Amino acid sequence: MAAFHWTMDYTNRNQFCYGCHIGMDTIVEEYQASIHFKNTKGVVAATCSDCHVPREFVPKMALKIGATGDIFHMMRGTITLENFETEHRPRLAQKVTDEYKANDSKQCRYCHDVNKMDFENQSRNASRRHQTMAERGQTCIDCHAGIAHALPKPAATEAAAE
Repeated sequence: MAAFHWTMDYTNRNQFCYGCHIGMDTIVEEYQASIHFKNTKGVVAATCSDCHVPREFVPKMALKIGATGDIFHMMRGTITLENFETEHRPRLAQKVTDEYKANDSKQCRYCHDVNKMDFENQSRNASRRHQTMAERGQTCIDCHAGIAHALPKPAATEAAAE
């Protein structure tokens, strides 16, 4: 049990994630430049796993097992430095966006609770949007896509669709 717990903890650390993603493209650099990593208020940074790994046991295990497929493709050479941005990033970004929409941006809500927001300190537009997002059928990702990672370039997205 101790080894299992250590493995789960270790594979949720940023350094583990960076092992594959640093140098793969600009994902790590984008995250490190984002407000989720570095901010003026000194708030503890959100880690890769805070946004990308469910906290519930079964969904967490499903994700970790599924992620081994990416490792397999990297070792096999079907995901490389040369083809990640154009062939894989658009597909993976869409997959994450679809997951966030399907689960009402559950990972965002681990830290961000609309009911605890100070609407007085938000712009009028942001305050209105946050207060009416549920009735408009929207979730966090609808407005905040690209907040920690840049969205794939449109040309890359079109090429991946073809």
